Amino acid sequence: MAGQEDQEPAVPVGLEVSQVVELPRPRTPGGEEAARMYAVLTVTVRRPGAAHPRAAATVRDPAAGPRLAEVLLIDHSSSMVMPPSRLAAARAAAVSALARLPDGSLFALVAGGDRAAMIYPRRPGLAVAHAESRAAAEAALYDCTPGGGTAMGTWLERARQLFRELPAPDAGGCVRHALLLTDGKNEPGYETRAELHERVERCARVFACDVVGIGDAWETDELLLIARTLGGRTRAVADLTRLPDELASLTGRAADRDVTGLRLRLYHRAGVRPHSFEQVHPTRVALVPDHVDLSGVGTGAGGPVHEYDLGPCGEETRAYLLCVGVPYDPAQLGKELLLTEVELDTDSAAGGPRPPQPQPVLMRWTDDADLYSRLDPQVAHYRHEEELHRTFEEACAELKHGRRAAAETLLGTAWRLAVETGDTAMQEHLRRLVHVRDSARGAVELRDRITKFDVEAARIQSSTTVLPGTAR
Repeated sequence: MAGQEDQEPAVPVGLEVSQVVELPRPRTPGGEEAARMYAVLTVTVRRPGAAHPRAAATVRDPAAGPRLAEVLLIDHSSSMVMPPSRLAAARAAAVSALARLPDGSLFALVAGGDRAAMIYPRRPGLAVAHAESRAAAEAALYDCTPGGGTAMGTWLERARQLFRELPAPDAGGCVRHALLLTDGKNEPGYETRAELHERVERCARVFACDVVGIGDAWETDELLLIARTLGGRTRAVADLTRLPDELASLTGRAADRDVTGLRLRLYHRAGVRPHSFEQVHPTRVALVPDHVDLSGVGTGAGGPVHEYDLGPCGEETRAYLLCVGVPYDPAQLGKELLLTEVELDTDSAAGGPRPPQPQPVLMRWTDDADLYSRLDPQVAHYRHEEELHRTFEEACAELKHGRRAAAETLLGTAWRLAVETGDTAMQEHLRRLVHVRDSARGAVELRDRITKFDVEAARIQSSTTVLPGTAR
């Protein structure tokens, strides 16, 4: 019928659990630490069909209000004019990002130095995106004079203040996103590491933030701190001619993330001990539950219930690695037991996607080595990604101390892991540091000249993972 044809199809949201359920029976019950079960939880969001007018997620009924609020935090410290092409590229990139904002979005342009200053609008607030406001923002951007030092926490504080009056996305508000571009690192005279950390923490769960570094004077740990805490991605851009496309891409991605109200809820069985829960794709981030219910623990009816707000999503796949401790009971040998029930909750009552069926994380004690020695492909993949990151960080530490032989060995291991996981982007970064002599064995030779940018850009890349099944 015509009414049904005009109705927007629901956005499909999927939930899967991947694991090997068997664990080896402890030989000395009660005499050692509880066994650990690992499982990968995968959440997928898919658009209905490219032919549908809502598939691109860029059209919204104006009566429903804005869907995106974007704050561009553009470094205008003194270092940005050395060379002048750096500031010119940053301004061009900001203009490119503005062009990707859907009409009706809210936005602000902020100049970052040792303090944050409004570029557009002039007074603290958010403007509505349309042709005239974009043109006015561009003119104001080119009129802005750089100067001063760098204190990125103050830039983030300004974004938090600008977002403060907006309701959360799952309460009918718009997605709140910031994009921070810098060529330098914080200067202790303006902001200490502790002050930066405190300000970043205050911004957590208020808005998401992607971070872009240009030049080679930025501090990797600072950029990763901001992006990981604020649920964003980090980019290192060497070629300034690519900068406008990079910022436009990140802004467009934020505009497409209009699926809100997704929450993962983990119901642990009585006696099960949660050890860790982390996002492992697209970036690696240790997660802290937004809500913990211990009522079942107090009554003995169950274990803790942990709830995690996934934040706004677009068409994407996110993966999470769960690790729980399992106490052994001889009476349970050979029986399949529920450890954790995983529920993906949605705001379906408010017109959001329908929730998928809950999925179990299971366990069965066995003496069969052929069963418990198997590795789940997805669990193995993300644990290899974790090893890749750790190995590369160790290699960087050896390079920093001039121990080239040790660094070369570690980079060979990192190369082998990057090949095993299918991480072609990391392989590309590693090739800037080493000559690959034997790919299968991980035999590499350090290049004579290695730039700081290439090392730090690879550190940033190692925080990003690829999906299983991409290796060739």
